[in-house]
This record gives sequence, C-alpha cells and structure tokens, in this order.
Amino acid sequence: MAIYASKAIAQQAARMPDVINLSFGEPDFGPPAFLQQLIEREGLSWQAFMHSVKGYEQPKGSPELRQAVADWYQQRYGLCVDPEREVMITHGGVEAISLAIQCTTQENQSVIVSQPSYMLYERAVSALSRQPVALSRPTGEAEYDAALNAVGEESPLHQAGALIVNSPENPSGYMLNARDWDAVAAYTHRHGIWLIHDEVYDTMAWSERHRPALGHPILQDNTIMINSFSKKFGLPGLRIGWMVAREPVINMAAKLHDYFYLGVNKQYEQIATLILRESCIGAWLEETGAMLQRRMEQAIGRLTHELGYQWPRQPRGAMFLFPEVSSLYASMPTKWRDESLTIGECVAAYLLHEKRVAVVPGHVYGKNSASHIRMVLCTPEEDYNRALDRLTQERES
Repeated sequence: MAIYASKAIAQQAARMPDVINLSFGEPDFGPPAFLQQLIEREGLSWQAFMHSVKGYEQPKGSPELRQAVADWYQQRYGLCVDPEREVMITHGGVEAISLAIQCTTQENQSVIVSQPSYMLYERAVSALSRQPVALSRPTGEAEYDAALNAVGEESPLHQAGALIVNSPENPSGYMLNARDWDAVAAYTHRHGIWLIHDEVYDTMAWSERHRPALGHPILQDNTIMINSFSKKFGLPGLRIGWMVAREPVINMAAKLHDYFYLGVNKQYEQIATLILRESCIGAWLEETGAMLQRRMEQAIGRLTHELGYQWPRQPRGAMFLFPEVSSLYASMPTKWRDESLTIGECVAAYLLHEKRVAVVPGHVYGKNSASHIRMVLCTPEEDYNRALDRLTQERES
C-alpha cells in the first residue's frame, strides 16, 4: 500500500534545497503561548508522568476529558452530549474514522465517499475490506443537495452502509449549508445509511457558522461525529481525538479500541483537558481562524485567472486552497505537459521544479478534481508570503 500523496510530496520537498512546502497540513500555529506555564506545571510534571505510565486508560478515555468534550459542544453549539455514554477519546481523528467505519458497516459493504474529499477516507475504507463508492459533487451553492438529488433510483449508493462527510472540507474548504444538511438527512434516513461527520476543522469556518451533524433533528440517531486536537490547536503529534455518537455505537467502538489499542496516552489526555478547559481558548481559536481567512483572501487576490488560477469553489473554511489550473497548464512550457499525467500532476511538478513550491495534485482527492491542485494555508507567515511571491512571478522566457 503506497504512502499517501501529500506525505510523499512533503518528503520529496524536504530533500530539495529552498523548496517551500505547501503540501502537508502540519499547522505552524499553536498551541497558544499562554498555555505554556499551565501545561508545564500540570501536564508535564513528574506526578503527571507517573500517573500516565503506571496504568492503562479505560477504553472510552478519561472522564475528565469526555466531560470537557461534552462541554465543548454545549458551549459552542448548544448541543447536549452525555459524556459517559456518548463520547469516546481516540488516537487522533484517524482512529475515530476507522472505528466509525467498522461500527457501521460489514466487510465488503460499500461506503459513500464524496469527491473531492480527504484522500485517507477511500484508503481507510479499502484497508478495512469495505468498498468505497464515489459521490461526485458539482460545484455550486449546495453541492450535496445537488449531488444526492441527482442519484438515480437504481444507484448502488442506496446499498451503502455509511456516508462520510467532511465539513469544513479538506481539500476544497467547502462547508455544508442548511440545504445540504437537509438533503443528507433525508437521503441517509430514507436508505438506512449511517452518517460519519468528520468535523476536525470546525473552528476554521468563516463563510457561515459550523453546523455539527448531530444538531440536525433527523440525524441524531444515525450520526457519528469525529474531531481532533491536531488541526485546530496545531498539535498533530498529541494524537488525541474523539468521537460522539449514540451509546450503542460508543460501546462497540470502545470494545474495538480495547482489542486493538488498549488505551490512549493518559498524560496527553490531561494536556488536552487543560486546553479545552482554558477560558481564553475560544478567543485564540477565533484569531487563528481570522488569520487563515486573511491568507485565503490574500491568495485568491494574487493567484488570479490571468496567471492561470480559477476558483470555482472559494473556500468557506478549513485551511486549504484548491484552485483549478487548466489555464496554467496550457501556458506552461511543453516539456512540463505530459499527456500521460493529469493536469494537476503536471502543474504540481512544474511548480515544484520551476517555482520551488510543493503542492498536491488534485486527482488524489477524486477523479473530478484532476485539473486542481491543493495548497495549505498553515505554514509560517514568512514562508507563505515567499511562496505567493514565487507563484506570482512572471515565467522566464
């Protein structure tokens, strides 16, 4: 099984001098500096260390962190979540995705993965001996509404066990609006399909307020929500995530978690609890989201159609740019236009070697994105500005 594209490109870029890496989503920001003393005192002390290493964590995770997660939903979204029965702590969002797929489907059953979407979904589904089936979304104001209403009566999608939705979305920054959520709710309810809502970019929403799937009245009994500390707090190495669902799902997930992992790191759980409990964290998250929005607007303002960049989807959230680049491809020197490759692959190779900027070709996020590239917004400020300067330089003749 091959390494996934963004990591492979990031590794290649690391071996090349003076390449600015816009391919891999490891946030430069976070955690907030005001947490340093608190974490050093209560999360990294000898006492905290010994408490964490002298015993296994219980399968659902620490009661304190589960309560903090429940409070997160109550305070931010007005949702009531039972921390004892409906919350489970996981090894990051990726484990939660894996558990959600296993809890809702059987081997060889299909799982609906929209296009475009995070490349890991399709691979996780396949690795778990399920069958990914694509839901291709047209660009527009309500893409899930349009895509699901276009599904024919005899479509194999109706037999799927689960539908994975990422909102805000990697790679496009798309966010489901009210029409989309109504369409998803109606479709999954009609066909008895589980919904897995990956909402790890929930605090990075600027076009409209983030909507957790469990807030929809029809989705409360057939939804699993996935979240993580990796992106919003800039802590991918902490490997702490969570899942929220009805009690039977959480109980099954806890058993699977116990079979494969035994428990998450208790010291990291304690640090995660400190972060969620910090009263200033909400303001810091708002500032971080505003910074990402400014970078997005800056990029769209500079990467114009005259330079070959089109924006059929202007990001509504998350931390990515996903321009369409067929015009840039047409203007590139002939040596970079390889008909055996997708447009995105050719443009990515051109930008890497000629502009010294690493990006990801769009085809890895779905067949309907073969003429796109993905860039991240979460690099150091100086690197980000230098990358935009390189991308907007006139090509030497």
